[in-house]
Amino acid sequence: MTTVIARRSLLTLALASCTLAVAPLASADAGEPPAQAFIRRKQEELMGLVKAGKPDAEIDKVFNSLLNYDVLAEASLGSEWANLKAEERAEFTRILSQLVRNSYRKNLKNTLGYKISYTKTITAEGRDVVSTEAENLKNPRDEKIAIDYVVIGDGDQRRIVDVVTEQTSMVLNYRKSFAKVIKKDGFPKLIEKMKKKAASGSTKAD
Repeated sequence: MTTVIARRSLLTLALASCTLAVAPLASADAGEPPAQAFIRRKQEELMGLVKAGKPDAEIDKVFNSLLNYDVLAEASLGSEWANLKAEERAEFTRILSQLVRNSYRKNLKNTLGYKISYTKTITAEGRDVVSTEAENLKNPRDEKIAIDYVVIGDGDQRRIVDVVTEQTSMVLNYRKSFAKVIKKDGFPKLIEKMKKKAASGSTKAD
C-alpha cells in the first residue's frame, strides 16, 4: 500500500495511513450525511492551517480530533494486542499516533492540488464509510484515486478508524507489517524500530 500511495503522492497513514490529505473543499450541501460533514469540516480546517503556515503542534490538535488512535492501534496489532501489558499498549499507541501524524502532515503539504469529490456514505454495523474520489488538478489525465474513510461514533465523539485507498486498508496493511516484525524479532524490536522512525521524522510505521 505505501508504495502505491507514495507513487501517487497522496496518502500513506502508515500511516497508515493515514494520510488523509485533500485539497480545499466546497461548502457542504444541505442534508449532507453527518459523517461526511465531519470529514469535510476537518479537512477544510486542516488545509486552512497548512496554508497559513501554522506550527505542527496546532495542526496536531486537529489530527487528535479526527483520528481514534486507540481503536487504530488495537486493530493494527490484531491478535497480538491481547498479549500485551497495559503499559506496552499505551507505548505502542503513543508511538503509532506520532508516526501517523508525521505522515499526515507531510501529505497535507504535498497534495494541495487535489480536488475531492464525495460520492456516497454508507452506514452499516455501527460504522459510516465515507467514499471520496481525489482528482489531481495539476494533471487531470491522472486517474482519480478512490479513498474511503471509516468513521465511528456520533457528534463530538466521531472519529476515523481506518482509511481505504484504492481498496487497500491502512489498518490491514499495518497489521501485516507489524505481525511480520513481531514474528521475526518480537514486540520489543517493533517498538525500537518505531521509536527510531518517529525520532527521525519518518512517515513509515514499521
